[in-house]
Amino acid sequence: MNTTRRDFSKFALAAAGFHSLAKAQTAGKSNRSYFNGVQFGLQPFCYHDLAMNTQNRPELVRRLVQNGMGMVELHATWCEPRFDGPGANAEQAREKLRSWRTAARPEYYRNIRREFDDAGITIFTYYVNISDADSDAEIDATYEAAKILGAKGCVGSYGLNIAHRLAPFPARHGLFAGLHNHDNLSDPDAFNTEESFVKGLSLSPDFKATLDVRHFTAANGDCIGFLERHHDRVSSVHLGDRRKNNGRSTPFGEGDAPIIEILRLIRDNQWPIMALLEFEHGTLRTEVEEVRLMFEYCKRALA
Repeated sequence: MNTTRRDFSKFALAAAGFHSLAKAQTAGKSNRSYFNGVQFGLQPFCYHDLAMNTQNRPELVRRLVQNGMGMVELHATWCEPRFDGPGANAEQAREKLRSWRTAARPEYYRNIRREFDDAGITIFTYYVNISDADSDAEIDATYEAAKILGAKGCVGSYGLNIAHRLAPFPARHGLFAGLHNHDNLSDPDAFNTEESFVKGLSLSPDFKATLDVRHFTAANGDCIGFLERHHDRVSSVHLGDRRKNNGRSTPFGEGDAPIIEILRLIRDNQWPIMALLEFEHGTLRTEVEEVRLMFEYCKRALA
């Protein structure tokens, strides 16, 4: 992409605005999971035993409080009803969800935000896997829902093709779009390397990287180098551990992900990058206990 001086100014202003917003969010240090210069939160996929649906949302809130979390990346599945019950085919369920999204009233999302606000939990991002099946009206409705929830952006696991289509949407709602990487190096459309991230981020000043540390490590990426070069375009890291060469996920400290170095880099440079804890490894402990141990590991790194 050829960048003009005017385009550069747009990128710079957008980055400055995002950083001011993030700094304001953490400066008061009132969030319960702010620790020694780093704002922590949770990617609640960690609660593997808890089905991600509206019925379990009160239990999600309870666990977040139990784990000392004051920030969350909230999946849409915790907010949206399911239409794939007995007798419903996939096409019918998809059409019902599309209709529901575009008709949902703002008060519905305000009530959900109130549940989290009352528990002292900030919804930082809204996780929605937007695809070619989503209409423009549906995407607008999704971003508007995120804004009502108090989120600063929408994140999803999509590739470059969808990112091209999404470019105009975040600015309409005053949000950012988070580009989330995976480790599938054979997919030319995926965000999986630094080069692919650079391509995606160049599409809009409203795009931010959600750097999944586990996947980037498994794909033999350089997490530290990426953050040093692109920290001004990173909104958050999904912080977990994994082995290189597409290896397995591990408990914190047993893999190859530079978790300690990442946290100290964020702290020492005062970067407004949120550290969202996430794990995928198997455990004989309860999920709540595993999250507690992860958070304790991170605190020791910053002590």
